Amino acid sequence: MLLFLIGNANRVLSKGAIAEHLSGDMADMLDNHDFIYAHIKNLKKKMSKAGSGDYIKTVYGLGYKWQDE
Repeated sequence: MLLFLIGNANRVLSKGAIAEHLSGDMADMLDNHDFIYAHIKNLKKKMSKAGSGDYIKTVYGLGYKWQDE
């Protein structure tokens, strides 16, 4: 997941795109993408514990973006 965000650093990734990356073909069968929020929250928590900055930014209404600044 982290490499997916870094690899798409110049793009805002929608919840649907992230769900497809995580679940593959099963993403079409999922009605909601609530698990994406939990996954991003856990990823941010792990990065914080490792001493990393907050590089994952929420773009409200659109999705998430990797930001090096």
